[in-house]
This record gives sequence, C-alpha cells and structure tokens, in this order.
Amino acid sequence: MIFIPIAAVASPVLEAGHVHGGSVTDHWSQWHFDPFVLLLLGALTFAYAVGWRRLRVRGGREYATIPRGIAFLCGINTLVLALISPLHHLGVDYLLSAHMVQHMMVGDIAPILLCLGVYGPMRFFVIPKPVLRWVAGPGMRPVIRELGRPRTAFWAWVVATGVWYIPVVYNAALDNTALHYLMWFTIFITGVAVWSHILAMVPHMRMTNAKRAGYAVGLLFAGMIISEFLFLNDPLYQVYVDQPDRLFGLTPEADQIRASLTMTAEQMITLLMAATLIMWNHVDNAVADRAALDEDSTAEAGEATPASSGEVLGAGGS
Repeated sequence: MIFIPIAAVASPVLEAGHVHGGSVTDHWSQWHFDPFVLLLLGALTFAYAVGWRRLRVRGGREYATIPRGIAFLCGINTLVLALISPLHHLGVDYLLSAHMVQHMMVGDIAPILLCLGVYGPMRFFVIPKPVLRWVAGPGMRPVIRELGRPRTAFWAWVVATGVWYIPVVYNAALDNTALHYLMWFTIFITGVAVWSHILAMVPHMRMTNAKRAGYAVGLLFAGMIISEFLFLNDPLYQVYVDQPDRLFGLTPEADQIRASLTMTAEQMITLLMAATLIMWNHVDNAVADRAALDEDSTAEAGEATPASSGEVLGAGGS
C-alpha cells in the first residue's frame, strides 16, 4: 500500500536523477538529517530498550517479547523513512502524493507498530517515572482522562487530518518550521490515540468489539471525505503548482489525484482490515459462547432425565 506510491514517485530518481536548469538533481541523496527528529527518535528507542529490559528482568517476559520489540523498532524506522529519508524532500518540494505517503506512514503505519510494541504493561516501563508521576498527579489526571476518551481521540484525528489540508494552513506549514513540526506531531499523536482505542489498549475506556469496529469504519469514512475533497478540487497547493521540475511527468492535477487515492487506499487497508478482524473475532467469540451455552443446556437436560424416569417408575410401582 505504501511501496507502490513510493515506487511511482521514485521511478524518475532511479533513472539517475532529474535534469533541472542544466544540472542533474539526485533526489535519493537528499536526506533530511534533522537533529531534533533524530534526537527524539533516538530517545524513544533508548527508553524502549531500557523499559523492555527492565520488564524482562522483573519476570514480564510474556509482555516484553522479541516480536513486540521488532514491531516497535519497525515503527521507529517507519518514522525515519517518512521524516528523514529523501521522501521528505520529495514531499516538501515536489509532490503532494509523496507528502501523502509520509502522512500515512506517520499517522497510521508507525502508530500501529508502536502500539503493538508497547501493548500491555510494557507502556508503563517505557515512559520515564517522572513523566508517569506528573501524568498521574491530581492536576493532570482529569485532563488525561478526557484526552483519552474515544470520542476525543476521534475528533482530534479528524481535525488534525482535515485542517492541515486547508490550502492556507498547509502552505503556511511548509513555510514555517515550527508549524511543520506541529503538523507532524499532531498527525502522529492523534494516530496513536485512535489506534490505541482500536487495539483496545486503554483498559478503563475499552470499547466492545462492535464499537471498536464501528470506530474504525467511522475514521475510514472521515478520511474518505478528506480524500474526496482533494480528488474533486483543482490543484490547491501553490508550492506544487509552481514547481517546474515535474517528477515522473506528473501534472499538479494528476499528483493531487494520486495523493487522494493513496490516502483512500491506505486507510481502506488498515482501518477496514482492522474493523473486519475485530468483527471476525466478535463472531468467533459469539459462536463459542453459544456452543458453550448449548453444551450446558444439554448437560442439564441429561441430568434431569434419569430423575424423571425414576419418578415414573416409582409411580407405576405404587
């Protein structure tokens, strides 16, 4: 779902660069080694490694497993690819479709993998103790409780996904470093919030399987509305319209349509698949519960039958 758009975006790069103004631009060499992003991702990786080891030492090997560690590292590497690799260069200066691939990686793929990595008590070992004490304090507890509600996460995701694609807001984010950081932070944190509910990671606010499936479908429909907004409009973002270097021969119109389709396709795969798997599990549990109920009913009927026969025989003898 991600590799096809990347291949389409990168194919002119694989042709040994792109000619612009008499010079050849090697887009694959344009890595964005942002010290702030590198420091943050490095700190997250270090905190996870320390927490993973602490939990295993304390006997929690069933929670601090190697597959979960791999999932977390894959999530970190997804963020590296989105924010540091040449994909960032393409998304900022050349193609909206490349930016949309970044969005899907930061807002869906990385959150899913990171949530799987910290599932269960693992998250309490990853978060530093001072932060846990601050969050559990009387002043922050009501705020965290409200922010952690499914409906709050849902509408925050909708706002973070939709508002940033308003042309004036999007163009401002590309021109302002602080706004650019804020854009990626809100896309990521709201992605973590909604996926933590879809994956049932918030115990005191855990929804039923049916509600979780409906939650995922609701997010899918909200995302489709935003993608349709991109699909039906003329080119909205001046930075891509004014770019004379047309990678892959894409016009601004074709690029924006491809961005819309990328968003729809990725969310259909992740959110719709999540809803389907949740409902599948719900049906399996319902069938198992029904089978257990039938077995109990059969057993009770079997116990009652000898007693009834004895009563009949006794009545006949008298």
